[in-house]
Amino acid sequence: MTEDDFKGHPYLANSQKDLDGMMEYLGIKDVNDLYSDIPEEIKFKGDLDIPFYESEYALMEAIKVKLSKNLTTRELRSFIGGGVLDIYVPALQDEILRRTEFYSGYTQYQEEVSQGSLQALFEYQSMICELTGMDLANASLYDWATGVGEAALMCARITKRNKFLYTSAIAPNREAVLKNYVTGAKLSLEIVPHDSTTGKMDITKAKEMMDETFAGIYIENPNFFGVIEDEIEEIINDAHEKGIRVVVGADMNSLALMKSPGEYGADICIGEGQTIGGGPLNFGGPLLGIMSMKYDKRDIRQLPGRIVGITITQKEGERAFCNTLQTREQHIKRERATSNICTNEALVALSCAVHLALLGKEGYKDSAETMYLSSHYVASELEKKGIKRVFTGEFFNSFLIDLKVPKSKKKEFTNFMLERKILAGIPYSFDGENYDYLITTSYLLCEDDLNDFVKAIGEWRN
Repeated sequence: MTEDDFKGHPYLANSQKDLDGMMEYLGIKDVNDLYSDIPEEIKFKGDLDIPFYESEYALMEAIKVKLSKNLTTRELRSFIGGGVLDIYVPALQDEILRRTEFYSGYTQYQEEVSQGSLQALFEYQSMICELTGMDLANASLYDWATGVGEAALMCARITKRNKFLYTSAIAPNREAVLKNYVTGAKLSLEIVPHDSTTGKMDITKAKEMMDETFAGIYIENPNFFGVIEDEIEEIINDAHEKGIRVVVGADMNSLALMKSPGEYGADICIGEGQTIGGGPLNFGGPLLGIMSMKYDKRDIRQLPGRIVGITITQKEGERAFCNTLQTREQHIKRERATSNICTNEALVALSCAVHLALLGKEGYKDSAETMYLSSHYVASELEKKGIKRVFTGEFFNSFLIDLKVPKSKKKEFTNFMLERKILAGIPYSFDGENYDYLITTSYLLCEDDLNDFVKAIGEWRN
């Protein structure tokens, strides 16, 4: 080999000779031949407008300038929720996660996974079962949205039925993932409307719709509008009489103050673990899909992902942790697998477990109470200014403000709030022309933040 064999791009290891050899092996003459399947009309033509920098230092300084324009929830007060939450990650939590035996592990599915990792996931599962009132939990799914899809398919496999019911008070992103999941499985969906006054699921309509052809029903509690489904036990009893499995999508923080899904009879509970310590917002991920269920010897085989269990060793009095159940396609089941989930969020699950352990029962309850009281304080202060909630139903830490911001002024409203260093919530439209806003309070918002929000909304309305 000569020196010329190694000449090439300063950050790309392959020399031109390497590239020529690979292209010859593939039977192509140009790298662009690899993209021949992409239609010409959607290919980018021309050169990218990327500035040139003389050195790495100059490049890094330019990047710093651009990144400095970004504002985070440390500079802005966030009232955004809808499934994720602005949380605080303690230094000790980060320190544990950065230990190389945890941080460098890939999906930790391998049989040689360490006892420490397995024990941590076992503890995570135990905590989730305690929170949700269920008998067992997997470890884990990608996020809440994939949990909805997996739960629907699970209900269909258990009951051998091909219809699934869900309420209209569902987060749009979770609804979209659900629709995507059931397409290949040929599972048909039907929607139970919500009450236009309370925001709760229409119980009467749900009972009319449910029959022995449905595999399951999905109910969010509190629902996407923030409203607590306080009549949920009635619909669960009716569903069970017809052999329908009930899936509850729970706000994990609310379980510190509310009955758990297991207590009021749900069969499966799903949710998002980011909000209880899975990690910071981080531009949308990674997240953590929580899934737990009531124990049934037959149904457990239909649970996606894997379960970490505890057993004994040949040495008397010694315990060991192991992968107890793995119903996934990369093992023996292949196309007969219960799910195509082929990895998990082990590191995020560990983060969640560490966070909950640091909080403890009282800390967990205190943070939930803070969120509950903060949201109700904001709602009452807004009402004093004549700004009401869209729905009258009881809520936990989220509610829809009746703002009716015209579509043409949506950007103007967003900028108005940003000027006051506030992320105003999630816009939601019932008519496609006007937007109400879903407001969520985290435990990081102080009284001044809440008052500034109320003041800003009042100024906008006036």
